[in-house]
Formats: sequence, structure tokens, C-alpha cells
Amino acid sequence: MPQLDRIIVFSQIFWLFIIFTAFYTVLTHFFLPKFIKSFKIRRQIIDANSTEILLMAKNTLLKQNLLKKFLLKDLELIKNLLIQYFNNLVKEKSYANTTLVDEKISSVILNTLMYCDLQLLNAIVVYPKVLKIN
Repeated sequence: MPQLDRIIVFSQIFWLFIIFTAFYTVLTHFFLPKFIKSFKIRRQIIDANSTEILLMAKNTLLKQNLLKKFLLKDLELIKNLLIQYFNNLVKEKSYANTTLVDEKISSVILNTLMYCDLQLLNAIVVYPKVLKIN
């Protein structure tokens, strides 16, 4: 049988080794650096994008906190002005007709419930008439 002849086997092993070595050398010398370069560039792009996203998220969070601080400060100022106004109104007159003011406040509360979130609503303190806060 010719396929089991020892003379043919050695030449086939020799050429297999030569072709494999040449193929391996071409792949590692020409193509592997291009693949590695491509992977490194992709990794750098991913890292740059992730740092940019983190920076944008940090800036957004800072702006949200600043806006929340301004809103709470302004709401506190409005609350103090309303308390001062109603205290002056009650001190000047023994009985003040506040039905128009109550209607406006109820419409504001209705609109706030419909269009604002609960954190903003919880920041507003509303006292009932029966308490008669001094």
C-alpha cells in the first residue's frame, strides 16, 4: 500500500512543517499586529466614551442638585412671605374674608397635583384656617 510507505510519510511531514511555519510566520508578522491594533483602538474608544458619559452624568447631577437647592430656597422664601402676609392680614382685621385667596390656593394645589411631582408638593406647607397660626 503506497500510503503507508515510509519514504512518502517523511516528505509529507517535512512539507507540512514548512508550510505551517510559513503560514504561522505570515499570520503573526502581518495580520496579528493589525488585529491587536484594531482591538486597542476599540478599547480606547470605549474607555473615552465611558469617561465622557460619566462626566456628563456628574455634571447633570450637579445641575439637578443646584436646581433643587434654588427651588427649595425660593419655596422657603415664598412660604415665609405668605405666612407674613397672612399674619399681617389677620392682625389688622379680626375677620378676614379669604375666600378668593382660598380658591386660588386650591386651584394652585390642584394644578400642582396634576402637573408637578410629589417632592415639590411636600416642600409646600399648607395650614388649615381652624389653627389660626400667629
